[in-house]
Amino acid sequence: MTTFNRLPFLALAALLLCAFTIQPMDERQAQDLLPMSGDPTWDVLAETDVAYDENTGLYSATLPDKVKSLDGKVVTITGFILPLEPSEKFTHFLLSKRTPTCPFCPPGEPDEIIDVVVDQPVEWADDAVKVTGTFGLMNDQEFGMFFKITEARIP
Repeated sequence: MTTFNRLPFLALAALLLCAFTIQPMDERQAQDLLPMSGDPTWDVLAETDVAYDENTGLYSATLPDKVKSLDGKVVTITGFILPLEPSEKFTHFLLSKRTPTCPFCPPGEPDEIIDVVVDQPVEWADDAVKVTGTFGLMNDQEFGMFFKITEARIP
């Protein structure tokens, strides 16, 4: 694997390793003052009970029926783009409920992040975007990723 081919993986690893560590309370309070998506789908996802096991370093999620019922359905949700590819246009990114504050540290908790793959390359936007695609459940306990949207588009 060349260095260039590893860049997206390394960016993803850095992003996710930083993303879901325990966030200092003062930092979280400061983020609460920034724009946040008010999309009601985030409220449904927030009902997910996420736990972190310090002994194994793994996350787990207990999904309520409301979240399970979204699996395989087309959803539209508003959030903020966090690119995973080092390019002007990209097809893989994270969608966050909260405004990003660091290029390698998405704000929020595991129930506030969705892994997104779009059909057509998109450009980063600093405002919230609306994403439509097929919602799915995933179980990446190492990185604390539990939701995905595939076949996505930004209308």
